Amino acid sequence: MALEEVNVFNMADRQIKGSIEVVDPAGDTALEKTFDLEYEQDQNSGGVFGATGEYAVSVELTNTAIEENSQASKTVAIDDTDEEKIGVVFNTNEEYEPIVIRVGTTPKDFLEVAN
Repeated sequence: MALEEVNVFNMADRQIKGSIEVVDPAGDTALEKTFDLEYEQDQNSGGVFGATGEYAVSVELTNTAIEENSQASKTVAIDDTDEEKIGVVFNTNEEYEPIVIRVGTTPKDFLEVAN
């Protein structure tokens, strides 16, 4: 699996539709995109990181809620724009948070919150 700068993974037991927005350290919208993912599908976006710093990530589901959650937001630090990626994982496994936003470098960094 090849990762881009921002990755959305559906590990929930249902179709997930929604939107994601990423705001860069300067306060500009770096990404604004919708997604429509079946179970175990992912969507990736490149060309988001312009500089290192704090990125504000917001996601909102439009067709469902997971454990009564239909939105999440988190500010994450990107220290290496060549290596680090942002991942959002939707999950219905009760052992994990329903919507996880984190920084990582490999698919395992993101998908370990769903398996």
